[in-house]
Amino acid sequence: MNTVKILFVAISLLIGPMTASPIGAPQNEEKKDGLTWYTLEKAQQLAKKNDKKVLIFAEASWCPYCKQMKREVFPKADIQNTMEKFYYPVKIDIESSEEVMYDGRKMTEKQFSREMRVSSTPTFIFMHASGSVVGTQPGYIGHDVYKALLTYIGTDSFKNVGFKKYLEGTKTGS
Repeated sequence: MNTVKILFVAISLLIGPMTASPIGAPQNEEKKDGLTWYTLEKAQQLAKKNDKKVLIFAEASWCPYCKQMKREVFPKADIQNTMEKFYYPVKIDIESSEEVMYDGRKMTEKQFSREMRVSSTPTFIFMHASGSVVGTQPGYIGHDVYKALLTYIGTDSFKNVGFKKYLEGTKTGS
């Protein structure tokens, strides 16, 4: 009898996570790269509720610079803390047929990417909770500049000063 119980528990533990939600059901969060990634719909809802912004990481599976961001920048604790403080991050695969909800409209990730005029990867899209775009930044961004950009937009400093001046101010400590 004990052998049967142990076997049942072992099988339950193995297949339990695979059957926790129906196949194809959208997930609200995914922990990857040390960050919690949200669906676009959930990120917009949470951003409105908690007065944060949405940060979209538009990527492609074949993109070497996307992989470099995931490997070299996203795992850093200060990047994760800054992203968590100001944003709800979302990953969008520019070639995916997975559906997303954006401002109450259903579309594929590929269609969303086109609507946002993503022409290269990675591209970072910074959005207000309302869904309006603050700005976009294509290409690989090294740690220091990425952290400064996250803070610049997250604190709304972009409303008062250009990014170049902002960077100069952060280097001089003013």
